[in-house]
Amino acid sequence: MTRGVIKSFGTGDTRAQVLRGVEFDAQAGEMTFLVGPSGCGKTTLISILSAMLTPDGGDVTVFGVEPVKLRGAKLTDFRMRTVGFVFQQFNLMPALDAAENAAVPLIVQGVGAGRARKQAAALLDRLGLGAHLDKYPAQLSAGQQQRVAIARALIHEPRLVVCDEPTASLDATSGRAVMEILKSIAVQKNRAVIVVTHDNRIYSFADRITFMADGRVVRTALPASLQEYEVA
Repeated sequence: MTRGVIKSFGTGDTRAQVLRGVEFDAQAGEMTFLVGPSGCGKTTLISILSAMLTPDGGDVTVFGVEPVKLRGAKLTDFRMRTVGFVFQQFNLMPALDAAENAAVPLIVQGVGAGRARKQAAALLDRLGLGAHLDKYPAQLSAGQQQRVAIARALIHEPRLVVCDEPTASLDATSGRAVMEILKSIAVQKNRAVIVVTHDNRIYSFADRITFMADGRVVRTALPASLQEYEVA
């Protein structure tokens, strides 16, 4: 997906290089974890992959598309149709109920409100929230809110799902439940799922784990090959 990607922020004496020639791949049909210390460039990398940021150099390809070559409506359409986001803080709209929140990407694409809500309700039911469709975010637990966020990320059938610290705001039990949902529903043969995380308790859910340090990818490993202390 990326070859030799570099990215800096700031100007003059404050300019800092965040990505230093990143070589990264995520395969369709797999869940790839992106791990490493804070400030190593993980969030910057996924922002570039999802076309929210433009790299200063290098090549980026997402399912045959080079986002850096897109402009205006084509770039917006790429983000809207190709990428689904799951955030640490859920980012649900407080004035919308669970079904309405999950339906937002469809409505943005022009799907009628009734049809969008029906599709959202069906997906939320698969996620165990069939009895909570009319509840607002403040009426849901953290784990339930994250399930709504997952539904919102998947409702429009994106080919790339990006999860930024999806378990960081959850207790261990809720975190594992969320990862089980992502593993069973989000991972499909034509979709790549990338999870940025500091939570080594969930490493076992990954198909492969890519480690970053100082703006570079330093290694990629299978969970079974890691030392016990790395996955404890």
